[in-house]
Amino acid sequence: MSRKLFSKKGTRLLGLIAFIATGGGLIISTAINEENIYKTEILIIFGCFFTISLVDHFKKLIERDDENED
Repeated sequence: MSRKLFSKKGTRLLGLIAFIATGGGLIISTAINEENIYKTEILIIFGCFFTISLVDHFKKLIERDDENED
């Protein structure tokens, strides 16, 4: 009985969700605890870049899974 607990797509999505939770949590907690408004603005810019990179990584993940299914 060699059944897998998660499929390849499931493990990749789980890894992506863990990355989002870690990075997003760090950005949000720092933004909340930071008293300097300029540092918070810079952190928001980094958060935007973080979001853009996550969307790009998710698209590549879906395309890779679509190619493997064919």
